[in-house]
Amino acid sequence: MKQPVLSVVAACACALGASFPLTAAGEATPVFDTAGFLSACTGFVPDVGSAVPMDTQCVSQAVRMCNMSQENKTLQYCVDSAAAWLEADGARIVSQMPGFDKSVLDGNGPAGLSLPMPALGDAPDCTKISDPNLPSELVCRYSEALSEWLKLRVLMRSEDMTGEASQ
Repeated sequence: MKQPVLSVVAACACALGASFPLTAAGEATPVFDTAGFLSACTGFVPDVGSAVPMDTQCVSQAVRMCNMSQENKTLQYCVDSAAAWLEADGARIVSQMPGFDKSVLDGNGPAGLSLPMPALGDAPDCTKISDPNLPSELVCRYSEALSEWLKLRVLMRSEDMTGEASQ
């Protein structure tokens, strides 16, 4: 099971190059393309039973690689960039489902979504999530964005919700 994940990450890493913007002093500073990596990596994830863990690996690898590109000094920026991409990609997925009611993602009431993985069914409780290196608001934003995005990815792949499999 780990081989497909490693292949996806390796393919994404090879497919993307770092850009090198100039600093005020004229020095080249490598910047990891988090959005580009996430778009490429998640595009390689097949519609298989382990798609959710593979999607999750794409996100966690993007954060790690972004932070490593700046010598492990930009974790807050990298998590924020990943959260922004997750929110934007979630909006893109929703826009491809005309008439989609986002309340389905809440899991409450008769229209609530019953997902195959219990961990995805509940929204994260931000009071119980912490990271000593990140502000709690950012950890909460990232957790909520990841949770909603994973649910939307499950729906995107579901023939029942879209009428056809998207991937």
